[in-house]
Amino acid sequence: MLQIHHLKKSYNKKTEVLSDIDYTFEEGRVYPVLGGIGSGRTTLFDCLSGDLPVDAGEIATKEKTTIFHAAKQSILPMYITAYEYIHFLCDLKNVPVPADEFLDKVGMEENAKDTLICELSFEDKKRVQLAAFLVQKPYVILFDEPFDYCSENYIRTFLQVLQTVKENHIILISTGLLEIAKQISNEILLLHNGRFEVVPSETLQVQELRRAVLDIIGEADHGNL
Repeated sequence: MLQIHHLKKSYNKKTEVLSDIDYTFEEGRVYPVLGGIGSGRTTLFDCLSGDLPVDAGEIATKEKTTIFHAAKQSILPMYITAYEYIHFLCDLKNVPVPADEFLDKVGMEENAKDTLICELSFEDKKRVQLAAFLVQKPYVILFDEPFDYCSENYIRTFLQVLQTVKENHIILISTGLLEIAKQISNEILLLHNGRFEVVPSETLQVQELRRAVLDIIGEADHGNL
C-alpha cells in the first residue's frame, strides 16, 4: 500500500497548496484525483514521486518500491523509434516479451512503431509512455493529466489497459474532468482546499451535489456524457 500521513506543502512559505492530506491507497486499484486548476494535483504527484520535498508529513510504502511519474511534460528519447525505445526497455528490464506486444496493447499503429518519437503525434507519444509503464511494471504509477487534448478512442484504450494491469499496482490519475473521473472508479478523490474529499460516484446522480463538485473544479455542466 501507499500511505500519506499529514502531508503539507507550501510555496514561498505563504501559499499553502497541500494541507494535512491523510490517505491510504490500496494495491490493485485505480484512483482518480479530481481537482480544478491550481488545486495542487501536480504538486501532490511531484511530492509522491520525490520530485518535490514536502514541508511536513510522511509518505510511506513498502521497501524497494518503484514509482513511475508520467508527468504532463514527460521526457522521451526523441531520435529513436517507438519500437527501438520499447525494445531497449525490454532488454534493460530482462522482459522476455516482444516490444511489438506492448505497442499493440496500447493501440499503436504499425507505421507509427517505426517512426522517430519526435515525429509521432501527441497521442502516439502518450502511447509510447504507456507502453513504457507496461514494460517497467512499477508498483506505484502517477499519471498527471493523461487525457488532455486526447480523443475518446485514446481515453477508452488507456482506461482499458489500466484496468487489465492494475493488479499488484497502485495507479493514480489526475484529471480536471468529472465524467472521466467517474469512469475510472466508483470513488473519486476530490482535491479541494489542499485536502482530499472522498466522493462516491453514485452521489453525483444528485443534481445539487454534481453542481457543487463542478463548481469546485471550475467545469461547466454539460450533463452526463
